[in-house]
Amino acid sequence: MHLPPLDVAVYPVVTMSHGRHGGRSTRPLSSTSTSSSASSTRTTAVSTTTPDFTSIQKVIRNVFRSSKITVQQVERLQGRLHQVYLARLADGSSLVLKCPPPFNTRMLRHEKHSLETERKTLETLREYTQLSVPQVIKYDSQGGTLGLPFLMTSYLPGRKLSEQSSILSASERKTIDRTLGAYVRSLTALSATQFGPTHRVFAKKGSKSWREAFLALLESALRDAEDMLVTVPYDSIRYYVGRHTQFLDEVTEPRLVALNCCDPDNVLLDEQTKEVTGLVGFSNVIWGDPLMSGGIADGSESFFEGYGQCPTRTTSERARISMYTTYRAVLQIVSHYYRPHLDIDELEARRALTYALNNLAQT
Repeated sequence: MHLPPLDVAVYPVVTMSHGRHGGRSTRPLSSTSTSSSASSTRTTAVSTTTPDFTSIQKVIRNVFRSSKITVQQVERLQGRLHQVYLARLADGSSLVLKCPPPFNTRMLRHEKHSLETERKTLETLREYTQLSVPQVIKYDSQGGTLGLPFLMTSYLPGRKLSEQSSILSASERKTIDRTLGAYVRSLTALSATQFGPTHRVFAKKGSKSWREAFLALLESALRDAEDMLVTVPYDSIRYYVGRHTQFLDEVTEPRLVALNCCDPDNVLLDEQTKEVTGLVGFSNVIWGDPLMSGGIADGSESFFEGYGQCPTRTTSERARISMYTTYRAVLQIVSHYYRPHLDIDELEARRALTYALNNLAQT
């Protein structure tokens, strides 16, 4: 590792076996055959950046250096940004291949290093924690045989929390929240020597202060909004966040912050027991304030039981959480305009933004 995290803590409550190959896939969008490309609703113009069955089988054979590996089926999985494929092999195992979006997909600034971020994060979590996350098999930033960058990982079986939430009992929901709290506790136990996005921290180009790193993240999101002429209160955001930046200086140790780790689409459950089997989706990870981690801002009582503590909501903590809510809301609003086909509740994001700014105005 370029930058080994320090002071890793392992908690028995979240000790699980690592992901294994095989099992039931998440909801597939389509499957491919040896004579056709992966089915997609996108136009033919982007097909040059969409891997087909033959190229996926070829890259898997190259990675394992064996021409005897047979891919029986390839399914296109639902992804918010990346092209994600589940390859089922003849021996019963399965692999996940994640590739960048088609070339005509406009990306936000923080998304441009998402595959590299996910690779480094997964490798760190596999080495320093006992969390159940996919194992990195191969990362190729050039693409080689496939012709475009890719991240190949093991497949974690399970159903998305988003698909199961409507049938969960109150007791099952509490158990899940408690487990997620313990997961977040283990994630935020990892520390580094610099603040900022993962790709910069591991390249030793991170920031020396959390204030500098967070303001850069926020400004990046605002510039994404400006690029698309999105209407948000730019001046108010910059003013009220700027008025409270002294609270950011209270964060002196960079901790791993997985912004989307508690997203229902990234939490996998055992279909029978309804227990958490693992987490996926580590493409948006930074090193900063644990209060910014997914699950903290709106965590339930059960979540904080698993986390081990509940934020005391001091003036500083309230201000920082409001700043982080502002950042998340801006990202959601901007993402809606960049990719309107995603199921993003823009109105709810705008409400959250207004609420956060009002809190900052009163702090």
